[in-house]
This record gives sequence, C-alpha cells and structure tokens, in this order.
Amino acid sequence: MLSTIFTFLRSSLVPSKQVLRLRLAPLHAYMGAAFILTLVITTLDFLVIRPDFFIPMWLFLHGFAIFFFYLIWVSIIALFVQLFTKIYSKNMLPYRQSWPYAVSMTLVPTVLLVTLYHINSNFIVIGLIIGLGYVTYPLTKVPQKKQRRASS
Repeated sequence: MLSTIFTFLRSSLVPSKQVLRLRLAPLHAYMGAAFILTLVITTLDFLVIRPDFFIPMWLFLHGFAIFFFYLIWVSIIALFVQLFTKIYSKNMLPYRQSWPYAVSMTLVPTVLLVTLYHINSNFIVIGLIIGLGYVTYPLTKVPQKKQRRASS
C-alpha cells in the first residue's frame, strides 16, 4: 500500500503524458497522497507561523482545515479537468477518473502556492496560474479522436 502511494507521489512530480495514467489510481493512493500533502503543508505553516496556541491542538485543527480545503480545491480542479477535456477532446473524463488526476496534478502546485503565499501574499495569483498550467499541460497530450468522413 505504501509503495503505491509513493509511486503515485513520484509520478505526479512532473507533468507529462504518462501522468494521465494516474486517473486510474486506487483510492488509497490518492487519499494517502492528500494526507501526506496535508502533513507537509501543516509542517511548513507551523514553521512559518510559529503559533503560541497549544501546539498539538493547533497541529490537529490546522491539519484538518488544510485537508478539508485541499479536497475542496481538488474538487474544483476536477470539474475544470472535465470541462477542459470536454472542450479540448470532445470526450469528457468521468468524474471518477478526473478526481485522482486532479489530486496528482495539484500536489506540487499546492505546496508551491503555500510557499509563495508565505513569501508574499501577492504571489498567490502567480501560484494559481502555475497550478492551472501544471494541471492543463498533460491534458493537451490526450489523443484526439479522428473524425470519420461519410463516404459519398
């Protein structure tokens, strides 16, 4: 199970045509990857924010909030993936395939987005643009259906 999660994480680091295969990933792979992302972002936020709140409670609440909002972010990106594939290739990915793809392709941009936000909150727009490009680029490599001509 852990090897599947690490393979999922490793495969999602670089946007390429091969990453499109992750749309068929098992449930534990993309949920485990989302959990690992939550731990990474919570640790990053803890190091930057340095809360003066009860630390175990802060870590739990912050981690829960990050996981919740990350899943909302992924659901929006999954809908974007469906819309893009419908427009680009005239064949929309089913939601059960666009969700794992959206998880895999938002891992790196989300960490980058949080890092840019901690550097300067005005950089969040740059992070969103990079994230959309990161998600969209492999979708442009989806094979197009060839139009058949009706013979006369």
